[in-house]
This record gives sequence, structure tokens and C-alpha cells, in this order.
Amino acid sequence: MKILLDTARIEVIDEMMTYFPIAGFTTNPSILAKESSHVGTTLTELRRLAAGGKMVHIQVTADTAGGMLEQAKQLNDFFGGDFYAKIPMNIQGLKAISLCKAEGINCTVTAIFTPMQALTASMAGADFVAPYVDRLDNITSDGVNVVKEIVNLFNRHEVKTQVLAASFKNMQQVYDVASTGTHAVTVSGELCKKFLFHPYTDKSLEDFKSDWAEKFGNHEITDLLSL
Repeated sequence: MKILLDTARIEVIDEMMTYFPIAGFTTNPSILAKESSHVGTTLTELRRLAAGGKMVHIQVTADTAGGMLEQAKQLNDFFGGDFYAKIPMNIQGLKAISLCKAEGINCTVTAIFTPMQALTASMAGADFVAPYVDRLDNITSDGVNVVKEIVNLFNRHEVKTQVLAASFKNMQQVYDVASTGTHAVTVSGELCKKFLFHPYTDKSLEDFKSDWAEKFGNHEITDLLSL
């Protein structure tokens, strides 16, 4: 499963890439409006960070299929590499997928809430579909189950489209989605850090350090090789 960061905060991405196996980054208009004071600078920095072979998924803002295509072309030229134009799941977006694919532009279809939306986007040529887990939970639906149904549907029809699950508020949602066989998740930096957390992990490491210090003081294990 691929881990992508759902943020436009460059300092967060820089930090997380130092430690975690990050496959790429995603943004949308809401994230950029909230986290970027200068979109051009932010996108330039994302291009720099993606230069080592990371995926970058950037959403278009146009309302028409033609406008989405033109923005996707410009963004694809700007980023190069493993770029994906995020296309909205609506009638204009559906047309834009085909137009983009004809131009050789990768597409991630976003704001997916039903398996049929996902299957339709896949048939139109989407490389990824992005179902929103927590938003489904917030309307008393079952976001994890929707992801599971999409994964099963894609497997049954042997389509190449991958599932990029999005919209998470807690670690349990991410784990449950991973258990469905989803291909990728996009999460905040804060939530990604929680992948590592367990109180007994911390306690075990403290015990190791304490037991060692009690017997060997300030010596490191390599200090004792010749003793």
C-alpha cells in the first residue's frame, strides 16, 4: 500500500519524507486555500520534492471539461514526472478524464462516494479513484465498506484503476481501509506519525534503555566490542 501526504505544508512534507516511505503528495483547492499563502511558490516546492520519483496529485479548479483539460496540460507540463491531474467526479469531469487520457495525462478522480461512481470513472480511464472515508462516516454511511466494495468491484472486473482512499480522522479508519486491500491512502502528516504509536512500544524502549544503563552505564554497545 502506498502512503501519500494530503497537505500543502512544505515543512511537513520535508520532515515526513526524512523518516517515512512516502510515495507522493496530494492537494485540493481547500487544502491550498488553507495552507498556502502563495500557490505558485507552493507548487514549485512540491515539484522540487517530487523530483526524486514521487507522485504528485494536484486538483484542477475549472468547471468545464475543456477548462479541466487545459489546466491539466499546464500542470502536467509544469510538474512532469509522475503527475496526476485530480478531476472531480461530475459530468464535466467524466468527459475531462477521456480528454486528458487522450493527451497522455494521468488522472485521479476525486470526491468519490459510491462504488458506481468509482467504476464509471475507471471505465472512462481513471488511473486512481479517491473515495472519501470520513465524509461518508459523517453522513451515517460506512466509508470503509464503500472502499471495500470498490476494491472488490475492481478486482472482479480486473481493471487497472487503483483506489486512493482519502478523508481520514483517525488511525482505525486507515487500518480498516488498509485491510480492504486499497492500493493507497492519503493522510495528514499528524495522522501518518500515529502509524508508529503504541504505548507498549514506548515502554519497551524505555525498559531497554534503563536495563542497559543499570548494567553498562554510559557505554554504547560498540564501546564494548574490544572489552
